[in-house]
Amino acid sequence: MTHLLEGVVQQGTGWRARTLGRPVAAKTGTTDQYFDAWFIGYTPEYITGVWVGFDDEKSIGENETGSRAASPIWVAFMTEMLKNKPPRDFPVPEGIEFMKVDPKTGEISLAKQAILECYKDGTGPFRGASHPTKTSTDFFKFDFNLTPKAN
Repeated sequence: MTHLLEGVVQQGTGWRARTLGRPVAAKTGTTDQYFDAWFIGYTPEYITGVWVGFDDEKSIGENETGSRAASPIWVAFMTEMLKNKPPRDFPVPEGIEFMKVDPKTGEISLAKQAILECYKDGTGPFRGASHPTKTSTDFFKFDFNLTPKAN
């Protein structure tokens, strides 16, 4: 989950948090009609959240999203919190491996456009793998065991 939320900062709506120059995982949020905007983020040391909105239901302004309204406040606060603290990496749980994959095919790749993804040990893609096509409703039923089954 942390790796996924790091992607929000590295390639998504949480991009402003990159100015901290350290690992950050985060999620932005915006309600319909711009009533509320959030930025919830964490580093290996701290987790903090910022909410921007009114006590009653009214818009905070057109296009005032979590990225635009809340993340600058979060970044300013965390800049002070982390001042004089060396950057630390997020711990990686046992049984997790990282692989660079092609974002279009999901196959292992060393190409420039490859992205780093994490997998439970032994479940990552490998060259020449053929995976059956599954619909999104079947995702949680997918058998990730790639070893041949004995008959």
